Parts: sequence; structure tokens; C-alpha cells
Amino acid sequence: MPPLTHAVVASRNPGKAGELRRLFRASGWNLLQLDQAPGGEALDWVEDGTTYRENALIKARAVLAATGMAALGDDSGLELAAFDGWPGLRTARWMGEGVGAQQLLQGLIRKLEPLPPEQRRATFVCSLALALPGPQGAREVLAEARLPGTLLVQPRGRLGFGYDPIFVPLGEQRAMAEMSQSHKDAISHRGQAARQLLARLEREGLAPVP
Repeated sequence: MPPLTHAVVASRNPGKAGELRRLFRASGWNLLQLDQAPGGEALDWVEDGTTYRENALIKARAVLAATGMAALGDDSGLELAAFDGWPGLRTARWMGEGVGAQQLLQGLIRKLEPLPPEQRRATFVCSLALALPGPQGAREVLAEARLPGTLLVQPRGRLGFGYDPIFVPLGEQRAMAEMSQSHKDAISHRGQAARQLLARLEREGLAPVP
């Protein structure tokens, strides 16, 4: 069995995988891209959960079952207050399967443009699920975090990925795509969820084993 210092990111989103590797590296975890894991290239799953946590678990369980390695599932979404939480679980797929990030960004901007600025409130959500192999069966550790903010109709910044160019966190003046990696990691929904998960692993004696 591979050592507990390694886990596979259950995602083919390069921006998300890179961000998770960065967030977990300091705690001793070496996160592998899905296609680097044995059998990872052919692996797929159906995200039919009704919550972010359920979808994160679906991904983590699928990767653990296929590779035998610890697996980190991430399900994230953007919830718009004016649209009753839409697109939520469909954030990456609301325009259909296979639609690129830039199309999704521009499509969302078109929906925002008719709204006055005070109605462009939104929340980023991230749920993480780490599935760990073990002699008594898989062990699962979960965490979830939310980041409130407002949305722009003019993208700003060249960093980050996804909807980062139009999301301004509450209390900030810059869009997430304008922030340094370190500042984004300190406040982001994914950064908060990662720190929660790592703290739970530490409390439960599941920190990486050298």
C-alpha cells in the first residue's frame, strides 16, 4: 500500500488540483494528479449527489476504489443570492457538459448584467472529502467552508481560475484573480476547507506518516 503521505486529487481541473497541492504541501501531503495514479486516466464517475459533500465523497470513493490510494475529492460551487443559490451544484456544468471556463464566465456575466450591483451578492462554497485506505475499510474525513462576496460584470486580474476574475470577497477590494497566491489561500473557501480538514486529520491521528 502506498504510504500515507500520498493522495490522489479526484479532479481533472488543473487549477483546482494545483491549488489543492499548494494548500496541502506544507502539511506533508504529496497530492498526485488523477492521471498520474494507476488507472486514473480511464477513471470517471457520476456526480449525482444532492449536496457538495455528497459529490466530494462520490469522487473520493471512486478514486480510492480504483487506485487503492488515499483520494481527495473536492466539490465547489458558486451560489448567487438573486437566483436562490443558482448555479450551486451545477456551477461547472450549468451550460452543459464540455463547456470551457471562459464560456461559463462570460455566460454568467451576461446573466449578471441586468442586475444592480447590490443584487450581485454571491457565495463560494468548497467541500473536501479525504478517503483513506485501511485494513478495516476506508476512513473518510470531511470539511466544508463558505466565502461570501459580490460579483463583477467586468473581469479583473489574470491569476486564479474559474470565476475568480469576477468574485470580490467580502471586505476586499480586489477580485480573487488579482490576489497573490498566498493571500487567496489565506481567505478562500478552498483554503479554509483545507485547513479544517488538516486540523481534523491531526486531531484524529491521521496526519501524514513519513
